[in-house]
Amino acid sequence: MEKVTDESKNDDPTDDTLLPTHYVGIGASAGGLEALQLLFEHVPLDAGISYIVVQHLSPDFKSIMAELLAKYTSMPIYNVQDTVKVKPDSLYLIPPRKNMMIAEGRLLLSDQMPNQGIKLPIDVFLRSLAEDQQHRAIAIILSGTGSDGSRGVKAIKEAGGLVIVQEPSSAKFDGMPYSAVNTGLADLVLPAELIGAQLLSYLRHPLISGHKYSLRDHISSNEDVMVEVFSLLKSKSDIDFSQYKPSTVARRIERRMGINQLTELGSYLSLLMQSSKELQMLAKELLIGVTRFFRDEEVYEHLEKHEIASVVSQVERTDNIRVWVAGCSTGEEAYSIAILFDEYLRQHNLNINLKLFATDVDGEAIVEASAGRYSEDIAYDVSPERLQRYFIKKGSHYEVVTELRQMVIFAAHNMIKDPPFSNIDLVSCRNVLIYFQHTIQKKTLSAFHFALKKDGVLLLGSSETLGDLKGYFSVIDERCKIYRKLSHSRIQLGSLLPIKENRRVAPGSLPAVGTLIRSHRNLQRASPFEFVKDRLIADWVPDCVLLNEARDAVHAFGDVSVYMKKFATGKVSNNISDIVVDDLAIAVNTALTRAEKTDEQVHYKNVGFNHQGKAQLVNLHVYFMRESAATTASAYFALIFEKVDIEALRGEGDSDVQHGEAFNAQEYSQRRIQDLEHELMKKQEHLQVAVEELETTNEELQSSNEELMSANEELQSTNEELQSVNEELFTVNSEFQEKIDELTIVNRDLDNVLASTSIGMIFLDNALLIRRFTQVASFFVHVLPSDIGRPFHHLSHQLEYPDLFADVFTVVQTGKGISKDVVSHRGVPLLVQIRPTDTTAKGGVVVTISDMSQHRVMLSSFNLAHQNKRSVIQAQAQQESSSEYRVLVVDDSPADCRILLNLLADISMFTVRATEVHDVTAAMDLCAQELIDVCLVDYRMGHESALDFIYALNGRGIVIPVIVMSGHAKSELEHALLASEMCGFLNKDDLSSAVLQRSILYAVGFPSEQTGDQHVESLSEPA
Repeated sequence: MEKVTDESKNDDPTDDTLLPTHYVGIGASAGGLEALQLLFEHVPLDAGISYIVVQHLSPDFKSIMAELLAKYTSMPIYNVQDTVKVKPDSLYLIPPRKNMMIAEGRLLLSDQMPNQGIKLPIDVFLRSLAEDQQHRAIAIILSGTGSDGSRGVKAIKEAGGLVIVQEPSSAKFDGMPYSAVNTGLADLVLPAELIGAQLLSYLRHPLISGHKYSLRDHISSNEDVMVEVFSLLKSKSDIDFSQYKPSTVARRIERRMGINQLTELGSYLSLLMQSSKELQMLAKELLIGVTRFFRDEEVYEHLEKHEIASVVSQVERTDNIRVWVAGCSTGEEAYSIAILFDEYLRQHNLNINLKLFATDVDGEAIVEASAGRYSEDIAYDVSPERLQRYFIKKGSHYEVVTELRQMVIFAAHNMIKDPPFSNIDLVSCRNVLIYFQHTIQKKTLSAFHFALKKDGVLLLGSSETLGDLKGYFSVIDERCKIYRKLSHSRIQLGSLLPIKENRRVAPGSLPAVGTLIRSHRNLQRASPFEFVKDRLIADWVPDCVLLNEARDAVHAFGDVSVYMKKFATGKVSNNISDIVVDDLAIAVNTALTRAEKTDEQVHYKNVGFNHQGKAQLVNLHVYFMRESAATTASAYFALIFEKVDIEALRGEGDSDVQHGEAFNAQEYSQRRIQDLEHELMKKQEHLQVAVEELETTNEELQSSNEELMSANEELQSTNEELQSVNEELFTVNSEFQEKIDELTIVNRDLDNVLASTSIGMIFLDNALLIRRFTQVASFFVHVLPSDIGRPFHHLSHQLEYPDLFADVFTVVQTGKGISKDVVSHRGVPLLVQIRPTDTTAKGGVVVTISDMSQHRVMLSSFNLAHQNKRSVIQAQAQQESSSEYRVLVVDDSPADCRILLNLLADISMFTVRATEVHDVTAAMDLCAQELIDVCLVDYRMGHESALDFIYALNGRGIVIPVIVMSGHAKSELEHALLASEMCGFLNKDDLSSAVLQRSILYAVGFPSEQTGDQHVESLSEPA
């Protein structure tokens, strides 16, 4: 029988005899009622499991979920009260307006804050379940909208529990199932009706139930198989898991074997060889990095109040703050630390550059962290102020702002084999070392010590310690696991040297386009006449420098060293302005500018310059050209230096045999300066106009942006509230729909009852309007189906009952029923009952009319028969008051015989001659020899009974009235005595002289010829 109750605190807190083997946390929201019904219709009932259901319930309606689920399971169902202890094979339901957690097997309730924003009761409970029950925790995510539950399944998975998700396509609302599946942590994705069978199979698996030896205890005996497993994992993920703790790896393998229903490690190895998906799942489980923003608030509070300031104070303003977050997973911890530093720098108006290196061995996690996209449920961990400052809401996700993203550098890095960073101010590596073997932990901690500056800070996880390296660090806060590097003394790294590997390009990856072009050029075959071109260029081409579009020298022909400077110390530049001698700089730049603007050849003659203290002349020729006719084609300058012989020039006099114009340095310098000033003035004017327009536009955009942000926040808040209300209303609607279906069935049954009854019934509401009636009622009151809703007093009737309407009104006013015997116009006797109804919503009365004709006839017949019988008995008693009766007492108990004889002796109406015998044989002999009027026979006499005595009398044809006596209840003997020929039954507890007197008179009053037709009647009851 179903049990629906409110669980109270009456359980014994010291009773630990019944503890659940596993705790199942079930999350459901919109559409969850149907999924829960399908689930509990098929879950195991005697597996020792506790089921705790967490829903999004409306705070304004009382939930009837317990009553609705009671039809689908025989488990007791409890509406949770605070501190209740969880029992096995029981179902617990969260109440409305509450958050629920579990601690030490007890459910704890807390009120939901009205202004809390996003409410995630499923995540809250699953995280507490994972912390409290570890590997015994199981999460099931069913239909619902939003992403509630996806964070909780991560905690369940990290604790070694099982995660089951309803197949999204089978859910009414697939938001929650999709979010849980997208975490990549779901062990099973099934329709709701199949979850129960799979859950039972998993829990009954020998490795899970403990009926088979634990793989963790027999790793050495399976060493060869484990080596093969590690080899497969390394080929899949490039990670050597043999350096992880064997117990950790074995526990994960045990879970996967339980899910795949395999009992031998060899069989699981075969599965890994055949299924790349299973190999990927195992590798992913071993790399589970469950994290969230500002995880462990106490640790971040200590960092914010003490260590951030300490780190910043040791950094010069010109230096960088360098932080290394090792094992960053999807980046939440890295961004959290970056936020703390940025807030401190902003608060103290410090212009110090922060570089945070976030690394992880999981490449997929690094890609996700680099994207900086997180689901909207991070609002549960990040304060509204930080959300507004460091995140941008885009749809159903939050994105990290560019400013914060640029502070963090994400990279794939294996802290076991890759070299560490250096000059780090703070290293954070939390909840990673616990998975490593002791030697690897020591090696990794040595790497962190090497990476840190003196007085650098090391942050570890809550379950991690320094071990053998505690002498190299001082303790800042043991509870928060924060330490400080003591000195520059280095630990012997030894094995920290990087491991050389043959790195191959990952399948499917493509090289950059630039790489392909360079490769193509390098692979082009050289022309067979290349040497001819080189010789001709050397002999005929003048001294020339080829410049690219940025005026950087890319190639030189001939000896141009005369016209170029020597390289100075420091950074080398190939720009022609930096490498040409100063005397030629103005002429060269002017010629290049003119050639580029006019797209024509430029020639300057007799440009003077000083070389090694001697005056020299040179003719400059500039050719501007493109690779092709396209305007976007690459452009080049050919700068040609033609040396001029000063002596020959003097001999020629004024004859101008050379092509080109004379270069006046002063004139061209002045003109160049004027051109540049003019261009600069125009640029400044354009810039001023652009700045003014930009400022105006920026102000307008800023104002619009602020309005849009405000509107977006309001809409987002409204949307979240509407979504929450919608989920709650859908849950309530589902419950009401279930109730409506039940009421429909009840109404149909009620209609059938009313249609089949032989009693006239008329139902009236509190205004005395007709609500419904039975067909029989129309025989006495003129009512038709069209009269539904009409006042009752508008109808006529066939009853001799003038006060009918008045009595109906009286019942409505007083609430007390009235019953009257009346007759119809045809003289039919009737019983009219007017009773108030129990419905509080409508009130009203019900009028019932019962035909009493048959009852009256039966009552008259009974009274007549009773009077006749009484007359006969009285007459017989008077006639036989002086008579004498021979009574045979048959009982195997002498004490009972003595009591009966004494009672018979006290009879005064007639004389009794009693004879006692103690067995059936003696009684039969006496009845055959003497005349006996009545036999008083005990029902049970040793191996014989009164029935044996009666059958023996009938066999010999002896007709004697028999009264059976017994100490047993009459109902136990009724079936056997009905088939016998006896005239009475007496209970020994009711024996008295008066009862025996009445019984004897009744027995001798029956004619002997009617003995076979008499009915069984208890003579111990008054007639």
